[in-house]
Amino acid sequence: MEVKIVEIGDDFVKLVLRGEGHTYLNLLQHYLLEDEDVIVARYNIPHPLVGEPHLYVRTKGKNPLEVIRRANEKIVEACNTLIEQI
Repeated sequence: MEVKIVEIGDDFVKLVLRGEGHTYLNLLQHYLLEDEDVIVARYNIPHPLVGEPHLYVRTKGKNPLEVIRRANEKIVEACNTLIEQI
């Protein structure tokens, strides 16, 4: 995955996530929206074959990159729990 910051502010970020698709982005969006500091978390893949996925996150004044990091840590934790149960 290659991540490119398109635009960043104190409480929002727009990213391009090359090499990712609905599988990861839908999961990330789910965990972001569970965070009480997140106002908006959405992604768009303009074209399924050649489009680069865009992720937009707006927070309640928190660092958006920190919020994304926390969501990714929750994903890793959930995956580890699943692996332990298998």
